[in-house]
Amino acid sequence: MSNYLAFDIGGTEIKYGLLTESGDILEKGRFPTARNNGEAILQAILTKVSIFPSLRGIAISAPGFVNNQTGFIEKGGAIKDFDGFNIKTYFEGLTNLPVTVENDVNCVALAEKWKGNAQDIEHFICMTVGTGVGGAVFLNNQLYRGISFGAGEFGFMITHGTKNNSAFKNTLSWNGSISGMRERYAKYKGILAADVTGEDVFQAYENRDPIALEEVERFYDSLAIGIHNLYFMFNPSKILMGGAVSAREGLIPELRRRVESLNGYINGSCIESCHLNNDAGMMGALFHHLQTYVQQGRRE
Repeated sequence: MSNYLAFDIGGTEIKYGLLTESGDILEKGRFPTARNNGEAILQAILTKVSIFPSLRGIAISAPGFVNNQTGFIEKGGAIKDFDGFNIKTYFEGLTNLPVTVENDVNCVALAEKWKGNAQDIEHFICMTVGTGVGGAVFLNNQLYRGISFGAGEFGFMITHGTKNNSAFKNTLSWNGSISGMRERYAKYKGILAADVTGEDVFQAYENRDPIALEEVERFYDSLAIGIHNLYFMFNPSKILMGGAVSAREGLIPELRRRVESLNGYINGSCIESCHLNNDAGMMGALFHHLQTYVQQGRRE
């Protein structure tokens, strides 16, 4: 049986797993992301690779604008040191193993198509909510990547006008992300954002804290506006929500209610959680690897 090592590089942590080609996870773990030190990230991944002998290949899910064929990362998203970096060439040169890399949310979409809630769906989109807001577009049974591999970067959508002359502060990634919500809440409370979790803000919201009420409402409304716009751009069968917050019990019902209130045409039942949750990035990275080598008959 062929085994593969998959990595899901996130802004907060890196997940890794030893997987079979059928997608079974034999072993998995995680470690913190040295977000401001790209070299430390690369060395940490190499350390994990050295632990597992007899690998058939390495599959990577990475943030940013990723050329899924060459492995070149034009923009590294949460990992600025990956700007203009070819991660595929780097690891192939040091491991003598075939390496593939794909955008992180594209990997989520691929995983849901392979083993999740989109197996029989031709047209769907994924939206992940965490450090920022990411996305992926699946049309006519194919992943749409765009001319420069930037398709699906929903977080760049401007959802709140430009009255403060700062494009970023008006984007979905600022207004509809957990990190943006945490930072704004912490600023109003006069504390460090590092000392506040998303769960802290939601708990304060449930306790009717006025600042938390304002910020969580802003979070929900921003996501609802983004989903509303995406629905009419792509008219998908499903909109799948990913990221840790998607497991929150009230998230999907709340988004369905708010989206339906924006436009009675949209049936909120099209909004669902991703099925594979925290394993989706690794699973999708493997599926992309298999598509690249095994299914296309290329040598590994």
